[in-house]
Amino acid sequence: MKYLLILTLTLFFSSSLFSFEQADLDKFLKTNDCQECDLSNADLSNKDFTNANLSGSNLSNANLSNSIFVKSNMWGVDLTGANLINTNLRASNLTGADIIDIDKCDNTTFKGVTFSNATFENVSCTNLSIWSARFLETTFENTDFTNAGGAYASFRDVDLSDLNIKGAIFWNTKFTDTIVKKEDCTHLKNEEAILKNVECK
Repeated sequence: MKYLLILTLTLFFSSSLFSFEQADLDKFLKTNDCQECDLSNADLSNKDFTNANLSGSNLSNANLSNSIFVKSNMWGVDLTGANLINTNLRASNLTGADIIDIDKCDNTTFKGVTFSNATFENVSCTNLSIWSARFLETTFENTDFTNAGGAYASFRDVDLSDLNIKGAIFWNTKFTDTIVKKEDCTHLKNEEAILKNVECK
């Protein structure tokens, strides 16, 4: 009995610590605006949140699948473990965002997104669209963008040594003051990317 009581209390407090604030969720669903809110583990799937303001919010482990966040302010959001399958984030601001431990990002649209000072870590996506996206001083660690569509994107002051770009489309994409693996430099040149002050190593 004592063991069951401890287990029940542990599960209760664990779920309380790692789940969204209902008031924050209600506010966001009603106003499309919730800055520095706790929406961790929230179900935000299959909805249209165009022009949303989620600046500084915690979206870790949230389900954003099949939802639209076009032209949204997501500055500094925490997307650790989030479900981004078929999520449309076109033209949104993800400056300073934490995009970590994500393997549910098939068919995600990052077209035109700003990723200045954002962190990608342990991310693996298929059919990813990063057309015209901007990566400035963005950090990549164990990240896979295999076969991504990235024409007209721009990378500046980034180290791509730990980013897999095999088969990705980078026609007319600009790489400036960037470190790239030697084999990737060949791929980028074949893709007619624009390389300026790029270090191939």
